[in-house]
Amino acid sequence: MRLEIQCEDRIGMVREALDLFIPHQIDMRLVEVDTKRRCIYCGFSDIPFPKLQRLLADIRRLDSVEDVKTVMFTPSEREHNALYTLLEALPDGVISVDLKGHITMVTEARGGRFTSAHFGAVTQTFAAIYKGIHFSKDTWANPKEGISKRIRIRHKTLLLEMKPIFVSDDEGVANPAGTVIYVKSKVRLDRQAESLKQAPDAENPLESYFQPAVRKSPSMRQTLNQAKAFVDVPQPLLVQGETGTGKRSLIDALFQYWHKRHGERDASLIVRHARDLTKADIEAFDNLSGWIVIEEIEYLSESMQIEIMNWLTRQPSMRLVSVSSLSQAQLADGTRLNKALYFALATLVLSMPPLRERKEDIEGLVQQIVVAQSERHRQTVPSIAKNAIVKLALYDWPGNLKELQNICLQTLLTQKTLWLAEDIHVPQLNAFAEMALVNDSLEQTVKQWEAELLKRLYPNFPSTRRLAKAVGMSHSAIANKLKEYGIKT
Repeated sequence: MRLEIQCEDRIGMVREALDLFIPHQIDMRLVEVDTKRRCIYCGFSDIPFPKLQRLLADIRRLDSVEDVKTVMFTPSEREHNALYTLLEALPDGVISVDLKGHITMVTEARGGRFTSAHFGAVTQTFAAIYKGIHFSKDTWANPKEGISKRIRIRHKTLLLEMKPIFVSDDEGVANPAGTVIYVKSKVRLDRQAESLKQAPDAENPLESYFQPAVRKSPSMRQTLNQAKAFVDVPQPLLVQGETGTGKRSLIDALFQYWHKRHGERDASLIVRHARDLTKADIEAFDNLSGWIVIEEIEYLSESMQIEIMNWLTRQPSMRLVSVSSLSQAQLADGTRLNKALYFALATLVLSMPPLRERKEDIEGLVQQIVVAQSERHRQTVPSIAKNAIVKLALYDWPGNLKELQNICLQTLLTQKTLWLAEDIHVPQLNAFAEMALVNDSLEQTVKQWEAELLKRLYPNFPSTRRLAKAVGMSHSAIANKLKEYGIKT
């Protein structure tokens, strides 16, 4: 039963109203104050009608009470159920967890069937219900923005999208209140190729972890061929490449491929930054199996370098994978790493090619990124014109994949559903470099400017014949110049 008490907003009003329930021996289950409607809502078990009449009469006699009546639900109950109905209509499950890791809400998943079996799991801890999916206590107590975790349960691959819940106090300060987890089904995972590369069967090649459209370039095919040759060898592996080239994504794919082939149930992929690595971490690795990934290996302290060298001499069961954005020459010069340690870590070396060497992959990467970003930001997936792809392919991408993701996101949020070359803003193609004589040679300077001009014109005339007509030259002459300047068509 619910009562709505309409009254003036004054100090002590709530206390006076609630005190009336005590003589009637009513066990209060819900109290809600709505200052906008100037109402107090009380919830309790049903009582006999004569008893209800006496209670309503007592409440009406209170000063400032304008009206009192029974209602079916309170405003917060209506809002809660409206939200829950909306979440239930989603194709995948939603789980709400408080700061202590206790489940406060679970919707029934229609697609992934991840939450369906635990529909009555409210008030229990997430760890107790979903065994095998490990989160630290800090994950719940200090929720962070935009955490994604890929899991495999009941032979299905799913993605957990985790978002923190914040509640603002009276001063407007947002305080963490829990975490909401959106469990995406396979159908939605397939549309998020950047977030999840679905694992193939063990007999399938490593290339299956990457869509064909993003491995057309010779450099990427060579990297994957080397990775396939290295994946089953237990020796330490160094993954090297410029910042933003996708080294971690490659390692994740390698580990999933290796894990699928070997089927080691307890094997795990542990990632540590070199600065955060401790002696206790190294000692703990002796009791684990799988791969340990150390990021930015050049930041290891001298003491930790010694610990790792000693650990490697014990022939551990875990495979060590080190990651760096520095070149092999920089790592091997002895200024950042002990040379003996470097050559131990670089038993096998895998280089992730920069984006400027993957021009053939640009179109596939852009499509993959845009689909994932459109899903995340609830935007319509745009169509991308040929001249826009050409413009992106002509850029050198010093920031590699990360910069490409940034450019795509900026364009997605600001442009229409069809991207043309003029809609995409990349730094190098927006303006020529400062005028300067190249190598004290007028001929080389003119050639450089001619190359820059053709790079700018080609997206607007994306064929050698159209470009030749635009600049008043023969088709063969333009084709030779594009080849000479390395402008791939």
